[in-house]
Amino acid sequence: MTDALASPTHSEPPLRDEDAKLADFGYTQKLDRSVGRLASFAIGFATISATTAVFTGFGAGYFTAGGPFVWTLLLAAAVFIIWTLIAADLTAKIPLAGYSYQWTSRLVGSTMALFTGVLALAGWICGMTGVGFILSGYLGSLFGWNMSQTSQILVAIGVMAVCMLINLYGVRFATMVNNIGVSLEFIITVGATIVVAVIAFSSPDNHQSVSVLFTGGASDDSTPYVLAWLAASLGPFFGLIGVEASADIAEETVNARKVIPRTMFYALTASIIIEFGMYVVYVLAIKDAAAVEAASAAPIEEIITQQAGPVISRIVVAVALTNVLACILANILVATRLTYSMARDNMLPFSHVWRHVSPSNRTPTYAVLGIFGLSTILLLSALVSEKAFFLILGLSSLAVCAMYLLQTVAVMIATRRRTIPAPEPGTFDLGKARVPVAVVAAIAFTLVCAALIFLPQFAGNGYVFAGLLALTALWAVTGLRKRLATGEAGPDYAKTHTS
Repeated sequence: MTDALASPTHSEPPLRDEDAKLADFGYTQKLDRSVGRLASFAIGFATISATTAVFTGFGAGYFTAGGPFVWTLLLAAAVFIIWTLIAADLTAKIPLAGYSYQWTSRLVGSTMALFTGVLALAGWICGMTGVGFILSGYLGSLFGWNMSQTSQILVAIGVMAVCMLINLYGVRFATMVNNIGVSLEFIITVGATIVVAVIAFSSPDNHQSVSVLFTGGASDDSTPYVLAWLAASLGPFFGLIGVEASADIAEETVNARKVIPRTMFYALTASIIIEFGMYVVYVLAIKDAAAVEAASAAPIEEIITQQAGPVISRIVVAVALTNVLACILANILVATRLTYSMARDNMLPFSHVWRHVSPSNRTPTYAVLGIFGLSTILLLSALVSEKAFFLILGLSSLAVCAMYLLQTVAVMIATRRRTIPAPEPGTFDLGKARVPVAVVAAIAFTLVCAALIFLPQFAGNGYVFAGLLALTALWAVTGLRKRLATGEAGPDYAKTHTS
């Protein structure tokens, strides 16, 4: 296979200009193509957000399966390495905003692409709403606020509004803020983990035995440990979702076909190393297990307090919140580009609104506002039914994993139909390995989707998921079907219509 990290030889022709490549797909460059290598990496890294994953997922894993849950990250890493190979292969050939819709649309067809696009959109919106809700809770703890549920929801809406305004200002400003958040994550959060490790291992009394990483029991004695361990693996698995997010800003990335595949692998590698290191350190650094269990809502904060004191703990939590904010910011950026891309092909209701791009900041303004509006509605729904709110948030990982599954199926179908574009010199290409890799990925994502539907911890996810699919199918057979039949929607729409 062609290695995306290698430079093309002198005998190879140069890549065509990205704007010209975009024109080949039938689109005019409207977005601001200013995202470089660092920003592309930062978007993928922030969407994964190692700090967010550890701060929100540590408790679920540790309290479910004990110390050995840390090894489940390696299982998740293997799956996402396979997925990143597929994503890099497709990005190098179809460098379009709204990849989850565009890849399937170009490879298989518009109807299947509608489902992949809607699933991804639901995943990003539910995911960033959930992270915003969690962030508001941490803010209350940090500042000592005694927040009711209503207060937490209002604070979460305020957080989402800040991220919305940053995105409205333009991709340059949004990526700059995101870069700052990622830099703080590397310097402060990772640095604090190293400090905790140094303090913990300075004395045998300050840390647990390394054996706790290999011996554990299920929190529920009636559950076989292997099932508890697999259930615990879903936390680290969720922590790596979004590695391909930089593909969603392909039309705003300089030299996208070569840069994005590379930065995907860089972001995934960095996230795996950092997350695994943090999980191991914080498990071993537990001095008072009972206190950590009592602080189940914020176990990492309790562990840091035990080792370095409350002042250091509050500083680390404060910086971690900037990383969480960067995660939300990146999710909004990705979701709005997907909305814009689908609307550009007239695939959504009110597409003419969502595909509008501001001529001044070159941002899909109404798509940003629409994503913020949907997130706000979800947050306010918690005031009506808390159970329904958390069921909807639980849709996040299931929707994205289902999108991954459909994408890999599309790759297998497209390989058989020979609809996958030929690789350009110097770009990543799976070649003959494409189908075997896709088959393994399809099996892995099928198992994960089944777990998210049938495991007792996720009871109710299947009903919400089925509801989403039913609504999408209803739109497909009513409003969209006629549009596709008359050429008023789909990948060729932009060639014959002006916005």
